[in-house]
Amino acid sequence: MAPDRGRVVLSDGASESFDARNWANLIVDQFLNSEPSDERIYSSIQAYGALHDPSTLTWSKAAAYERGSFATLVIAQDDPNRQTVKITALGDSLAVWCNGDNVLETAPYSRSEQFTEKPTLLATRQELNGSVSPGEPGRWDRREWCYDQYGTCLLLCMTDALGAWFLESQEQGNSLAFERLSNVRDPQEFLELVEAERASGAMRRDDTTLIIATLTSST
Repeated sequence: MAPDRGRVVLSDGASESFDARNWANLIVDQFLNSEPSDERIYSSIQAYGALHDPSTLTWSKAAAYERGSFATLVIAQDDPNRQTVKITALGDSLAVWCNGDNVLETAPYSRSEQFTEKPTLLATRQELNGSVSPGEPGRWDRREWCYDQYGTCLLLCMTDALGAWFLESQEQGNSLAFERLSNVRDPQEFLELVEAERASGAMRRDDTTLIIATLTSST
């Protein structure tokens, strides 16, 4: 996060990837200050390549490295002058827009069943990114959400296991997931929520991240 610039960047590495954690971290670093571009994606790939020497890896790890690592990307940029938040998303991490009492909109998914589909992700192999060029329409989900008509809005950014659980709860007419997430105030509280939902079978076991940002209208 870059609160001083009104910017949130979330990336979630695919669990089957060779080194998903470092790939996701590099993506966040690249886009904390920049919008998506072919040049920035290429720079991320170069930085990732500098972390590993395939000749020093076991054959199985070298093969996994060659297959590539993959990650999602969600960027949220506040524009206080226009009182809007610009969302740019690729993959299956979820952004949720709320007015404090209700969920107004979600991106890039709106239904829990979409999390069962294979998402389009950023890859560490340049040849696998041909369909995700930021200049090409269709793959990237871009939204603008306005908060000038509301006193306070919440932006919740979350990884896929949490997002699927959240949308399924909404579809069932159960507002408890929204109420619990929007009221999380410390990491321990969030951890207890996730562990309880995993234990009940309601939430899939996977890396789980939540970012909460509050936006207040100046009028």
